[in-house]
Amino acid sequence: MKALVLHSDNKLQIEEISKPIPSKGEVLLRIKSAALNHRDLWIQKGMYPGLKLPCILGGDGAGVIEQVGDAVSETLIGKEVIIYPAYDWGDDERASSRSFRVLGMPDPGTFAEFISIPQENFVEKPSYLSWAEAAAMPIAGLTAWRALKRHGEVKQGDKILITGIGGGVAQQGLALALTMGAKVFVTSSSTEKINKAISIGASGGANYKEDGWNLKLKELSEGIDMVLDSSPPENLDDYLKFMNYGGRIISYGSTGSLRTSFHISKFFLRHIQFIGTAMGSPNEFKEVINFMETHKIKPLIHQEFPFEKATEALEILRLGKQMGKIVLHISK
Repeated sequence: MKALVLHSDNKLQIEEISKPIPSKGEVLLRIKSAALNHRDLWIQKGMYPGLKLPCILGGDGAGVIEQVGDAVSETLIGKEVIIYPAYDWGDDERASSRSFRVLGMPDPGTFAEFISIPQENFVEKPSYLSWAEAAAMPIAGLTAWRALKRHGEVKQGDKILITGIGGGVAQQGLALALTMGAKVFVTSSSTEKINKAISIGASGGANYKEDGWNLKLKELSEGIDMVLDSSPPENLDDYLKFMNYGGRIISYGSTGSLRTSFHISKFFLRHIQFIGTAMGSPNEFKEVINFMETHKIKPLIHQEFPFEKATEALEILRLGKQMGKIVLHISK
């Protein structure tokens, strides 16, 4: 089969490798489409912990079950499915186990024609989603869902700030939060991205590169209840200008400052919570797919590429100009 393989010399290319054989309790999936994540770039740069190379990149994917291993019903053959993008969440819904890991390193990822996964690691693809939309959903949609639902406890009428609105989690968070009945504001360094977010439902936005952006946000929102945050600032006190008492900051990334500080007394006197989150459990994956299907929510796709142009697609992601997900079409 063909796979996009990253080697220890940082060489990344599509090459022929052995097709996996499903073990007991596994299914063999022909991948139809796979979506890119910034994690793929960090692995390629050697910036990801526990690197084990060579590896097949890719955490997001959707496809058709072609073969089953022992102890798996053959009635699954032909099912169109979306892959749960990780292994070993564990039994505690509050947090993952220490062995939790995302597809695409060290385990084989979705940038390949086939992948073998445990039979419990997928959900049936909703028919209203295209292959590209189905592939774009898992990591971003699941991360946004857990942040909003479990940690953010979002309810009708809440006012939410989503930072870095061009990213996949941010975009899917916007769609989910609006459907939950929240009023959403956004930040970006791009006026074009802010305007795009407003055109699909956001109530307003601010350019975080501009002086006084937080004061502008306070004026626009009249107070924020929750921040869905991919890029915390060096000083979280910036957020106190617009956050309501009892507000929650839910952080799922570090594309901003790797370190942040805040005024302790201001935080506890205002009952502000700062919560870290990442991905989500298999149960939450089923929940978000069901929610999206019920409300017919579709991930925003920025651009689609044939598998042969995978390196070109990664370069587009690296430039950071996208609004939504970049998707590879792996097989027909």
